[in-house]
Amino acid sequence: MRRLLPSIVTLLMLTAVASHVQSRQAKITQPFASFWSQFKAALAKNDKEAVASMTKFPFYWGEELTRGEFIKKYTEIFDRKVQRCFAKAKPIKDRDSYSVFCGESIYVFEKVEGKYRFTAVGAND
Repeated sequence: MRRLLPSIVTLLMLTAVASHVQSRQAKITQPFASFWSQFKAALAKNDKEAVASMTKFPFYWGEELTRGEFIKKYTEIFDRKVQRCFAKAKPIKDRDSYSVFCGESIYVFEKVEGKYRFTAVGAND
């Protein structure tokens, strides 16, 4: 029994974490789901203009970028690895925003003036 107890505790903890993540994913609102569908489609097509139209400016990427600068740095922000990640990613709701985790980065989406926008990239710590 003593050998079995740590395994049971670990299993219960993993179940609780999985349930928490699943419940956060389940709370995706219809307005965000619609935005997310459009954003993913634009990213999959490499449609820089469409992605830029769903982004809040100025956008910080080591410096504040205008729309034109964002489009020029688009392939840096969304390299092939990130694009592959986004194709499978499931956004996580965190209060009033949503996040997508890709490798060492977190991509953040928030409501700006009543509409969802891509607002930031941060370190996944």
